[in-house]
Amino acid sequence: MSLDYNILNILILFGSIQGFILCFNLYQKRRANILATRFFLLFLFSLSFFNLIYALLDMNLFQYYRPLHMFPYPYKWLIGVGFYFYIKNQFPRLEGDISYHKKEWYLLLPAVVYCLLRTYWFSIAVHENSYRITQVVVESNFFTIHEFFYLFFTLLMGIASLRFLQKNKENILEKHLPNLNWLKKFSWVFIAITFVQILLYSFDLLIHNGDETFGFYYANLIINGTFIYWIGFVGFTKSKLFFNQIKFTSKLSKSETVMLDKLTQVIEEQKIYLNPNLTLSEFSKTAGVSPKDLSKYLNDSLNMNFSEYMNYYRVEEVKKLMATPEASKYTLVTLAERAGFNSKSSFNAIFKKVTGMTPSSYKKNISNP
Repeated sequence: MSLDYNILNILILFGSIQGFILCFNLYQKRRANILATRFFLLFLFSLSFFNLIYALLDMNLFQYYRPLHMFPYPYKWLIGVGFYFYIKNQFPRLEGDISYHKKEWYLLLPAVVYCLLRTYWFSIAVHENSYRITQVVVESNFFTIHEFFYLFFTLLMGIASLRFLQKNKENILEKHLPNLNWLKKFSWVFIAITFVQILLYSFDLLIHNGDETFGFYYANLIINGTFIYWIGFVGFTKSKLFFNQIKFTSKLSKSETVMLDKLTQVIEEQKIYLNPNLTLSEFSKTAGVSPKDLSKYLNDSLNMNFSEYMNYYRVEEVKKLMATPEASKYTLVTLAERAGFNSKSSFNAIFKKVTGMTPSSYKKNISNP
């Protein structure tokens, strides 16, 4: 087997391998914060895949099966998106706010479009077992333009992540400040690396009359590899920094605090949400508040209606039931009924809205830590 080895592509290759090992290691800790873990793994796996592809390309390994260099995984467009959603999912909800924050799924659209393009090119490469389609795309300057778009998109994702952290830093509970400081540091490093890569790429094009060279990629991949090694060091030594959910302090008015105390008492002591036919009037009567005041509090302070409020606690009850040793004896529908749900379809839809996962996926995750 004739391959082109050198110290740089070996270091780059081992950096990507460490990234994959770290992905496997952190996957075992997904119970701490499942959604944040998934998006972090998407970010780290894509970054490691980036280095792997170019290391193998530089080693000329694809000569043995040329279509693999065009493998249809849009790793570049998933690095920034994975990072951004990882940061946002460290803040699942405000203290006292039990609504699940809305995700900007449209940010995945560039990755989807690019995946379709690469799938088309890959199919041609497979059919011809050649680099011809790659050469055609290169000569069209598509990759040059694409590189700038992806780099600026990634930079914007890093800036958006940092702005999100800065916006909410005043409301963080003191015990979560180490986690916040780590996320800010992580975001700054991510932004700095992406900015340097934009400068390197621009400089490479400038001195080579608009043609990109592998010299840029060597520098880029070494930076990525160093970044992965650093993430690995933190991941293996201080993994708790990665996935602890950060909560906000509560800034409720006196009347809101009184209302919250009354509702919490009824919820925790009587578990009134277990009644699937519970009405607003019945709940307000039990809590000792007027239906009007209760409805106003839920809408103004928690940004939800009475049904959403009850369903949140029912979802939490199902999650507790899933975690018990007896859970394996019952179907998900049975657990849902025990928690106060009266419809399988509504249970599935509500559970996914609150947790971001289907009931079966959530149960599988906690059953296989």
